[in-house]
Amino acid sequence: MSAQQNKPLRIIHFAGIDWYVRSGQGNPDDNLWQDDAQSVWVDKQQRLHLKLRQINGKWYAAEIRSIQPTHYGIHRFYVANRMDLLDKNVVAGIFIYKGHNQEMDIEFSKWRQAHAPNAQFVVQPEQTGNVFKFNLKLQGDYSTHLINWQADYIDFHSFYGHNILPPDSNFEIAQWSYRQKKLRDDGQYYIHINLWLSKNQPPANAKEAELIIASLDTPISPIILKKGKVYKNVTLYPNQSYDHIFAYVYDAKQVSYILYNSENKAVKKNNIDNNHFEIDFTHLPKGNYKLIIQNSTKKYIYNLQKNY
Repeated sequence: MSAQQNKPLRIIHFAGIDWYVRSGQGNPDDNLWQDDAQSVWVDKQQRLHLKLRQINGKWYAAEIRSIQPTHYGIHRFYVANRMDLLDKNVVAGIFIYKGHNQEMDIEFSKWRQAHAPNAQFVVQPEQTGNVFKFNLKLQGDYSTHLINWQADYIDFHSFYGHNILPPDSNFEIAQWSYRQKKLRDDGQYYIHINLWLSKNQPPANAKEAELIIASLDTPISPIILKKGKVYKNVTLYPNQSYDHIFAYVYDAKQVSYILYNSENKAVKKNNIDNNHFEIDFTHLPKGNYKLIIQNSTKKYIYNLQKNY
């Protein structure tokens, strides 16, 4: 967030992480940035909304930045609206950033060209060999986008739906791997999410735009501290309709789970030979549920509520 700030930074809480909300004016492309609750908010379903808005004849972009620095590891973003339908002048960005030319990006934009590819993976500086462009054509609102930042490579991955990994090849959108030695984890990289105007040109369709992130998994997601060591626990992601629950149990090779209804009756259970799973809620009635996840050494208990 290199722009001048006109007032104290607003802070929001999303996906277990605290974020600064940007305001003022500045790069990219000298955009105006608005930080009020009509531009950046978390809804009742705990989804993040960034909105590009016209206010008193001027266009205002939106951006958040993690307060804590991030580190090597997987950064997975569950996008919940149609980034393939953005106006040609609008840019939606998901990125890991330290400074100029020290940046890893997933960007959705046609960059003012009506017939250009509408998505790209980038390791700055943007030059030959550092960019992978592709066409994003969604079949619904849900897509998952991943940056796996490691000491000697950066993997990018986009696929349909909200899953930890694509269930099969039919879910694949794009993959790209970048071999690297320059972007070192020095504790000064932060996660950014933004929505802005390329070259500060108003949307060609004159309409406001929105980016919705349902959840995310990152190395700075909530953790457990035990005997001075850091143990990641469980990433549990309910989608916005509560039709499914996705769970990822860190540092486990096998897990089991039991789902109880409000009468303490087990309605679903399974033993799984890996560390991630999905529970289908489609045919379960509305109400309160208790989910118990067990690995070889730990038990996790979650109280859930299906409202649909």
